[in-house]
Amino acid sequence: MPHPYSHPRRGWTWVEVMVVLAVVAVIVLLVLPAIQQSREAARRTQCRNSLKGIGLALSNYHDGFKTLPPGYVLDTDGPYLGWGWCVSLTPYMEATTRHGRLSEFTSSGINSLPQSAWFLKSVPGLSCPTDYPEYREDNYVPHVLVSTDSVTDGIVIPPTLDVPNHFARSNYFGVAGYLHAEVGGIAFDAGGEPAGKSPLVNAGSLGNIGTTFSVGHRYCDPANFRGVFGQNSWTKFDDIKDGLANTLLVGERYAPKNDGPGAVGHGTWVGVPDCSTAAGLAMALGDTAVKLNAGARTRAETTGFGSAHTGGSHFLFADGAVRFIRNEIDIGLYRSLSSIADGGPNPICDEF
Repeated sequence: MPHPYSHPRRGWTWVEVMVVLAVVAVIVLLVLPAIQQSREAARRTQCRNSLKGIGLALSNYHDGFKTLPPGYVLDTDGPYLGWGWCVSLTPYMEATTRHGRLSEFTSSGINSLPQSAWFLKSVPGLSCPTDYPEYREDNYVPHVLVSTDSVTDGIVIPPTLDVPNHFARSNYFGVAGYLHAEVGGIAFDAGGEPAGKSPLVNAGSLGNIGTTFSVGHRYCDPANFRGVFGQNSWTKFDDIKDGLANTLLVGERYAPKNDGPGAVGHGTWVGVPDCSTAAGLAMALGDTAVKLNAGARTRAETTGFGSAHTGGSHFLFADGAVRFIRNEIDIGLYRSLSSIADGGPNPICDEF
């Protein structure tokens, strides 16, 4: 017989369960964005630190050689070289052993590299954590369609060759500047809009020069693009007449969605597999022909700069500072920052 003062136990009603679940769902919805924002803030800090590390390596290189490394190397006669500016920095980025293994291929060129784990591995500090949240050593470019074999009298000979899974990826690109109107480049695109939607390039982009390629008219001639990095460029800090704090050195770019052969915008720390196409040049260099982050939302192909960060992209300036430039930056100012001596306006950038 039950005690006269006892009460029978009862379970939760469906209404109570639904109320609890609703409260939990609301809490999750409130907390999750904060967690995501915290993670992105940490990734942005890591990205900034990577660019600062690149800046320190470039400064140390300049101290030793009294010049910045070339955007990529092209010998006027012989095999195509194509070694990029990052290769010169490996001794300063805790990759000395890898640099030593590269030295035996220096004279034969980038396309002579064997498909070895030493060269397929990404270099720590050259991958944006927002683009690739987890660092992966096997993060390589899926395809490189054109691989230049040789150069005769300064003229490249580009055969069609698909080289899959051969070059380790990088998210950071040397700033080449932009092609000015007087040499066949930008003319009537004050808004920075690309001529086409895929890839996002126009007449002022890498690989486009408006005339036949020749010894004196190269696809990425520093004299035409007027940026720090280019073909056989050897820019000194003293050459940067606009001021080190007003000149871009290195910027970031997201990996494009298109992984197929010939896709424009993928990057590798090894250099430029081919200098006669926009896809080849863009693997080590970037330009400011189109506005910043023009295709980031859809990960469109581009020779420009952009990021998976919200609102803009990080850039390393020649004075070693890393600043976050917003997407809304005036295209004229953006292009002026990419040139070493155009007398343009000073930068106005938010940094956070």
